[in-house]
Amino acid sequence: MKNNKIFLSILLCTFSTGAYAIDYQTGHWDFRLNADGMIGFLEPKDDKPIFINDWDVKAQVFYNINRQQRFGAIYSIDANSVDDKDYIHDAFILFEDKNYGRAEFGLTHSIARKMGLGLPDVGYLRVNDKFILHKKLDLKHVLISDTAATTGRDMPRLNLATRATDYGQYGLSISGFGDDYNYAIDGAVKFKRPLGKLKSAYSFAVSYMDKPEKYSENSFSPYVTADWRGQIAAAINLQYNSFIWSGNVRMIYDENPIAKTADGIVAGTGISYDLLNSSVSLSYLFSDTNVWEHHDKITNQKMDGDYIHTVLASFRYKYAQYTSIFMSGGLTDTTPFFAVGIRSGF
Repeated sequence: MKNNKIFLSILLCTFSTGAYAIDYQTGHWDFRLNADGMIGFLEPKDDKPIFINDWDVKAQVFYNINRQQRFGAIYSIDANSVDDKDYIHDAFILFEDKNYGRAEFGLTHSIARKMGLGLPDVGYLRVNDKFILHKKLDLKHVLISDTAATTGRDMPRLNLATRATDYGQYGLSISGFGDDYNYAIDGAVKFKRPLGKLKSAYSFAVSYMDKPEKYSENSFSPYVTADWRGQIAAAINLQYNSFIWSGNVRMIYDENPIAKTADGIVAGTGISYDLLNSSVSLSYLFSDTNVWEHHDKITNQKMDGDYIHTVLASFRYKYAQYTSIFMSGGLTDTTPFFAVGIRSGF
C-alpha cells in the first residue's frame, strides 16, 4: 500500500503538468475531475532525508435544474484519508440554490471547519490540516493540529449554509448515526469584505459533541472518552495588495475525560507575500493540551498534557500554470527541519 501511494503521488506530479481540470458538460449534466500530487524530502536535524508525498483526487457530478438550482454528488480521496484507512475524504450529495444557499448530506467535514480560515502558508506540508511534518517526525507528543473547529468526517452529517452576502454567511451542521459519539451540533458564521485595498474575512464557530467514546480527529491525539466535548474557534484574515496576514485560535474542552487528555488550545498566526511567480510565508503554531489540568474521571489522577511550538518559513515558485516547487524550513518541539518538493495538479 505504501508503494502504491508513492507511485500515485509521482504519477500525478509527472503527468498533470500544464493540464486542465476535466470538465464535461452535456445537457443539464456537468462532470468534473481534478487531482494533484506532491513529492519531496524532509530532513530533520542531521538525520537522513525522509521521503514525503501527498495527493488528492476529487470527482464531482452536477445536474442543473436551471440557472439558479442544481443537485450534485461529490467523492474525494487523498493521502490523508488512506493513511487513516478511511479511503474516503468526502462522499456526499448536495442541493444548491444560488439565491438561498446549500445543503449537504453524507460523509464530509462539518460546516464549522468548512467556514474556517487557515494560515497563509505557501508550502505544501498541510499546515492547516493533519500536518505532514508532525506525522513524519513522530514527536511522541499529544498535540492539536487543526486550528478550525471540527467533529471529524467519519459520521453521516447534514450541513446547511446560507448564501454569502454583505450581512455574512451562516451555517449549521448536525451529525450522528455512528459509534464515535451520540450526536454533534456545529454552528458557524463568516463575514467577508472583498472590496477596497484592504480586504478582510472573519469567522467564528462553536461545536458541541455528546458523549464521545474512543473518538479521535487525527493521529496526533489519543482517543477521547468523555461526558461531552465543546469547542470555540475564531479566525481573521487581512489582505493588502500582495500581503496576507491571518490569525486564528481554537479552544477544546472535554468534560470528565478518561485516560489521556486531548483537549486544550491551539493558536496560529502567519503572513505571506506574493511577487510575480514567487511567494514567501512565515507561520507560527502553538498547541497546549495541559491548559485545563484535568483529573481522570475514574482514577482521579492528574492527566499530563503537552505543549508544542512550531515556526515555519516557506518559499514557492510557480514555473508552470499548474506546477510549483517549494522549500520549507523551521523548528518544531526543538527539532529543526528542512523540506523541499514539487507539486502539480490538474
